[in-house]
Amino acid sequence: MKIAKLQQFVEQLRDVAQHNGHRYLLFLSGEPSWAEEQLTCFALGETETLLLAAHPLCGVKPKIAKQQLGREFNSVVIDANSAQSVDDWLAAAGTLLAGGLLVILCPDFGRWPQIFQRHSAAAKDYPESQFLTRILTMVDDGAGVYHLSEQRLLDSQSLPQLPSKSQQWLSQLPTFDQQSAVNAIIRVVTGRAKRPLVIRSDRGRGKSSSLGIAVAELFQGGLCRRIALTAPRAEAVEAAFRRVQALIPAGERHGDAYYFNDCELQFLPAFALKRTDNWGLVLVDEAATLPVSVLSELLQHPRIVFSTTVHGYEGSGRGFDIRFKDILHRERPQWRRIELREPVRWASDDPLEQFLNNAFLLDAEPKKASSLKHVSVRVLHQTDLEQQGVLSQVFGLLVQAHYQTTPSDLQYLMDSRCQVIVAESDGSIVGVCQLLAEGGLDEVTTNAVIAGERRPKGHLVAQRLAHISGNANYARGHSYRVNRIAVATECRRHGVGRLMLGMAEECARHKGASYLSSSFAISPDVILFWRRQEFLPVWLGSRRDSASGAYSLLVVKSLSDGLDIDFKLMQQRLRSDLPLSLRSVHRNLSTDSLATLLSCVGPGTLSLFDSNTVRRYCRRELVFEQAVASATRLSLCVDLCAVTHSALAVDLLLFALDWASVSLKYQLAGRAAVEQELRKVFEQMLTIVDVEQK
Repeated sequence: MKIAKLQQFVEQLRDVAQHNGHRYLLFLSGEPSWAEEQLTCFALGETETLLLAAHPLCGVKPKIAKQQLGREFNSVVIDANSAQSVDDWLAAAGTLLAGGLLVILCPDFGRWPQIFQRHSAAAKDYPESQFLTRILTMVDDGAGVYHLSEQRLLDSQSLPQLPSKSQQWLSQLPTFDQQSAVNAIIRVVTGRAKRPLVIRSDRGRGKSSSLGIAVAELFQGGLCRRIALTAPRAEAVEAAFRRVQALIPAGERHGDAYYFNDCELQFLPAFALKRTDNWGLVLVDEAATLPVSVLSELLQHPRIVFSTTVHGYEGSGRGFDIRFKDILHRERPQWRRIELREPVRWASDDPLEQFLNNAFLLDAEPKKASSLKHVSVRVLHQTDLEQQGVLSQVFGLLVQAHYQTTPSDLQYLMDSRCQVIVAESDGSIVGVCQLLAEGGLDEVTTNAVIAGERRPKGHLVAQRLAHISGNANYARGHSYRVNRIAVATECRRHGVGRLMLGMAEECARHKGASYLSSSFAISPDVILFWRRQEFLPVWLGSRRDSASGAYSLLVVKSLSDGLDIDFKLMQQRLRSDLPLSLRSVHRNLSTDSLATLLSCVGPGTLSLFDSNTVRRYCRRELVFEQAVASATRLSLCVDLCAVTHSALAVDLLLFALDWASVSLKYQLAGRAAVEQELRKVFEQMLTIVDVEQK
């Protein structure tokens, strides 16, 4: 292939892309030395190019993809010989401007799936990657996708046609959609409180920039002085910060904060935003990546905007709508929603966006079932996932139900020997359960796990149980972990999840597993689901997820008589340890989650002295300080979920909040009003104890 011919091809391609507002994809497949030689024809500039690679290419230094979110580049180059993360590929592609080229250097297509699988961090269960093979079959038919190799001469390529549009595409900023969003955000500040705004868009619609534009207008107009901005990562809101700086260059940026006169824009993790903080406005970007429990807590801020991606690697706006919409209707019925449909950095018919959506199933949606008269469950074979319709439904359900599903999850789904169980009704997949094998570790590895020296990937629960118990059997023996379980929204609470877990248990027993397990970000509804399936909570993590702020909970179900007693002892230890760890380790556990967890680990016992002491407090014979110890033991002996307003008692007794904080949180007029409600709560608890003792 002649360099001059390729250079002419690239220049013509860029001209066409710029005219149409398109972005194009080129694969350079062959030996690394050949591909790097061809790359010299692309006129790459250090500042205009994002390179994902292990070493510099053509004078361009590699960068970390996730740290470039919100930035814009004319070229994105991915050396797939060394940069293997598909999540990074998608993050990088999102930074590409109209007229830009996404160039992927890779091995020959015939060899790439095998090489990709050998170096994959996600799975190595098959000789070649089915995930990558599927994508490569789309290349020849993909509009705006070109494949150049040592074997395929440039002359055989279909060169770009003359511009198909009569007028050149021009980016007009802000777009009409963006300005509508800005006006709506300003209305949140200037209008009545407790009327949240939800902004939805696909990737590349400028929602983060819209937040920045709104902040600038609020600051310049003197309408709001203190604004909090949150997202899963600080890098995700760089576009908003840059937009503010561009519009108000007189301001100053210091780390995660921007200051202009007496105005402040501050980035904070979601779990650091307390309802008592005096923010004039709270902006939540990429809200779909946060669990409902965190979103509900944020909703207590009187003026708040939720911004979320509908289709993209950041999360699922569809799942966000489904999970959070009912809460908005119930707690903030005056909430509003707007859509950003018009792309900002490329035209609406951009071929690269369409190819990536199809290849990585970014717009996958589950198929709705017409009825639930007959639900059947089965285990999918690997060939089933090679069918586009089946794969799209399965992945669409996972995206809808889980707030942190990424393209690498699709890769793992297709390239690992996980058991995939589906529930079907009227030809539609209405439920998915992903089952992973764990354990079977050798003696050396197991001893290292127990000593805290190793954490083998893919054995999350097995190694955790072995480590905390010191029992090698959990790591040496075989078990199965439910990695993901999802049920279509309209089919929930109809026993679909129970049917799939029944099949999971059957599969695990057939494989000789000694127990089933799962690990999840703690929330009341999820705890209750697993408890109804007879799984026991046995361990609560000490570290919170960086995005959600939630602790992880391990639940187990014994498939062997020998483990029943062990798991019940673990549950008892959790029950006795939890009240003691709240103030030092788990102080950021939500009140509702704590109450639900305590109700599931089983009640303690209450002495006659304690019950009489609390009764005397309710009759005002004793002051709170004289009854607090007995009242605390009482709260640990009843099902808190069955007690109205038990959260008030939990905050006061277990989390040790002061009277002022509790009265503010529950909108009560001081300590006297709090104690009045507290006595009502204690009377309910005592009634439950009396019934149980009879």
